[in-house]
This record gives sequence, C-alpha cells and structure tokens, in this order.
Amino acid sequence: MLGSLVLILTVAILFLAGSLIVLSMKYKKLKNLQRKKKNTLRGIIKTINSVRYGNLYERVNDEAFQVFPNLSRSVNSMIESIVDREDMIKEYQNDLNKKIDALKEIEQLKEDFVATLTHDLKVPILAEKNMLNFLLDNKFGELSDRQKEALIHLKNSNKELVELVEIILETYKLNETKIELHKENIDINRTLEETIDQMRPIADTDSISLNYWSEFYNRINADEFYLKRVLKNLILNAISFSSPQSKVDIALCNDDQNIYIKITNYGKTIKPQELKYVFDKYYTTAKKFRKVGTGLGLYLSNRIVKAHGGEITIESKGDDSQAFTTFVVVLPQN
Repeated sequence: MLGSLVLILTVAILFLAGSLIVLSMKYKKLKNLQRKKKNTLRGIIKTINSVRYGNLYERVNDEAFQVFPNLSRSVNSMIESIVDREDMIKEYQNDLNKKIDALKEIEQLKEDFVATLTHDLKVPILAEKNMLNFLLDNKFGELSDRQKEALIHLKNSNKELVELVEIILETYKLNETKIELHKENIDINRTLEETIDQMRPIADTDSISLNYWSEFYNRINADEFYLKRVLKNLILNAISFSSPQSKVDIALCNDDQNIYIKITNYGKTIKPQELKYVFDKYYTTAKKFRKVGTGLGLYLSNRIVKAHGGEITIESKGDDSQAFTTFVVVLPQN
C-alpha cells in the first residue's frame, strides 16, 4: 500500500516537472518571439524615420516581412509612392526652371531692344529740339506770331518725347543695377521750384496752372538728381490727367519725422480697384483717355522714393465735377 502511494507521488512529481519544463520552454519561446517582434517593429520605425529625414533608399528588410508581412509591404509601398512623387516633382521643377530661363531670356531681349530703340530715338529727337530752337531764334529769318506759336507747341511736344525717352532709359539702367543714391544736403524748396519752372511750358499747352506753396523751409538729405526725376514724373502725370484750363496744386509740409510733397490734379480719377496697380511696371491708364504713356514713370518714381527710405501714397476720388487725384511723396527729414 505504501509502495503504491510512493509510486503515484513519484509519477505525479515527474508529470508536474515535465509540465513545468514544457511551460518554461513555451515561455522562453514566447518571450523570444515578443523580443523579435519588438526589434522588428523598431527596425520598421527606424526605416520610416530615415525616409522622413530624406533617405528614400531605405527599405524594410526581409526579416521584417517574415514577422509582419502586411505592415512591411505597406511601408515599402508607401516609400515607393514617395519616390515616384519625388521624381515627378523633380521633373516638373526642371521643366519649370527651363520655362523660367526662357522667360528671362525673352525679358532680357525685350529690355535690350527697348534700350537700343530709345537710345536711337533720342538722337533725332534732340536734333529736332536744336532745329526748333534755331527757328525760334530767327536763325533762318523772321517768323510770324502764328508760326512762333506753332513752333512753341512743337517744342513742348518735343520736350515730352525727351522726358519719355529718358524715363525708359533710366528704368532700363535701374533694372540692370540697383539704385545708387548720392545724397547731399539740399534745399528742397529750391529743388521743387526749379522742377515746377521746367514743367510750366508743358502745362501751358493746355492752359493748366501750376500752383506751389510750402510750410517747410529746412534742408533734407537726398539725391537731387533722382528726386527731380520723381517730381517731373509726378507733375507730368498730374498735367496729363488734368482737365483743360484747370490747375495742379503742389504743396510741401512736414511733421516731426517726415516731409510730404503733395501733388494734386483735378480731372479724371483712378478707380479704387486700379490703385494697387499704378506702380506696376508698364501699367498705365493712359489709353483710356487717349494719352501717350508707358506706365514706367510711376514705377520708376516708386523705386527711387523707396531707395530714399520713403513711400508714395495715392488718394483719388470724387465725381467728374469735383474729381481729384493726389500723389503724396513721403520722405524722411534726415
């Protein structure tokens, strides 16, 4: 009886020991599998992060396919899609760069053509100017009053052509190089008065009076040559869009930091939706009013004023009976 009990206990102990060994082996196998899955996931994550930072040659390895076949296949397919899109983007960028280069070449050819044309135009225009002066000085005999009046009108038109050619040439030069200012301490009132006097013959053609007053009498630091170009452009623009027999008001005032040159004409206004385009290169409303214009004068003026650290603002409103447009040149006092 005792022997049977011992035998049963021995068998039970052996069975239990065997079960524990089997469980231990299964646990170790399961633990190794979990470790393998964990390491595989780390490898997949490492691949994804590598692609994230630009390494498109990285792929999930064969070992990962054995553990996570669906996930590995999805990750590699995603990377292939990214590579395909990158290639498409590069191809598109290359085509775009070629088109940009072609446009730049066309723009350069256009600029060179305009520069050459305007330079060639300037020679006969200046020759015409000299001949008109000879005629008005009676170099070829006495002229009647009506003949002199006609020649004066021709001289004013000639002056407008000279101004137009100079604007085109200066715009071309500034496109080639940045604006280099040579600032000096100038009498801004004298600069304005001299410029206005130069523009009076053009204004007189349509019986437009140029009125000037000042509330500022100090000097400022500016490039007088370029500043005169701005004033000529803005006054000429004001004259061109004034009603006949009206006036152009030019005022100079200041606050603690800036000076303000206000040029106001009375006539056609600029539509609100067009105000933001008036300083764009080649933009002009002149065709609407059957006037000649390149759209370069305001573009050039805006660039010059910005180079001085200032700005040009515009106000244009009113009906046809009380319409006005005011350009304000804002310049720092120092």
